[in-house]
Amino acid sequence: MRLHLGRTIQNGEPVRLNGSVPIERAIEGRSDVISASPVLAELTATPSLDGTVGVSGTLTAHLDMVCSRCLENAHIELEIPFEERFKLREEDEADLEDDEDMILADDDVIELTSYLEEYVTLGVPSAPLCKEDCKGLCPTCGTNRNETDCGCDNTVIDPRLAGLKDFFK
Repeated sequence: MRLHLGRTIQNGEPVRLNGSVPIERAIEGRSDVISASPVLAELTATPSLDGTVGVSGTLTAHLDMVCSRCLENAHIELEIPFEERFKLREEDEADLEDDEDMILADDDVIELTSYLEEYVTLGVPSAPLCKEDCKGLCPTCGTNRNETDCGCDNTVIDPRLAGLKDFFK
């Protein structure tokens, strides 16, 4: 997906940028991802009077991942907000550092794929859940506590107070 800075600024009107971005690089090395759909990007490039172009929109994707608590399949719907500002670097700005809120570009045409991949990499959950109230696996017997209650006593007692456990019996 490409953004033409000069053309967008000269036009003076917002430009719609729609397309898909491959997700392979964003999930590379992730063993908990079973399958993933391409990321759909719906963006709008809006020029401003100061020569910058703001790109904002939403990135959406569907992932099948392994639940971090019960190890079942988790269907994850990603909706990642995207917002960046771009400006064409001028000759007198060559020595200036990139502003944190703005990306200075050397060329008139900017390839947005690397920026989109960065947002997707940060947007993929590190500990996905199959549902919000997932009970996970029993640490004693390994039973999936979403399906059945195993009845194991998993109360953790502070070792300093373990002697008081049988005090009232």
